[in-house]
Amino acid sequence: MPTVTGFIYRDCCDDYMGWCTECAEFTRHETEPDAEHYECPVCANKSVFGAEQALLLGYFDVVEEED
Repeated sequence: MPTVTGFIYRDCCDDYMGWCTECAEFTRHETEPDAEHYECPVCANKSVFGAEQALLLGYFDVVEEED
């Protein structure tokens, strides 16, 4: 399962980024937190979820940075 740091996750939430389940990364700007099945600008699939929704559905894990 893909992981992102807590810093990146919070930054992507603040910037309304969307997570593509095909690309396994944040790929889309201007994506509502609860969005589902938006088109990905990278792979063109309807596989983008809002950051919060993707986390809730288990598409990636958030890990905290180590000091």
